[in-house]
Amino acid sequence: MATVEDVRGWCDRAGMRPDSPLRAALLTTTEAAETARVATMGARGLTPEGEQDLVRRVSEAAAIGAEREMTRLARRLELRTALMLAAAAMVLLGGGYALGRWDGAGSGAARAEGLQGAAFVAQVAELNDITALRRHCERHAYREQGRLACNLPPVWIRSTLP
Repeated sequence: MATVEDVRGWCDRAGMRPDSPLRAALLTTTEAAETARVATMGARGLTPEGEQDLVRRVSEAAAIGAEREMTRLARRLELRTALMLAAAAMVLLGGGYALGRWDGAGSGAARAEGLQGAAFVAQVAELNDITALRRHCERHAYREQGRLACNLPPVWIRSTLP
């Protein structure tokens, strides 16, 4: 009769994965048969009560073996799932970080220009210097519809409307 180790070796040589349900069923059945063989050694001429006790012990041994094997498989599956989730979280974290760095680098220049423009308009408003305003516009001019244009940030002259 084949032992559990024999069946495990045959499964390995056949290329069966350790988490295969068929492998678990074969190992559990072999373990139950082995336990039954050991339990029935010299059990000739049993009474009906003795047969019932033997069947109960064999059933319990098979159930314990099956539960042990299923628990081992469940632990391996839980570990694999946890590792996959951790890897996915790391990919998402890295992607979010890279996207934030890329997006932040582009908006940093625009933010600096906005601050410079606002500071300039505040200076013009404070000094009431139209020539400084003209120089700024000439320095930052761009062509639009065949003419030169200059954009300035909005300037508020009153905090509320009347």
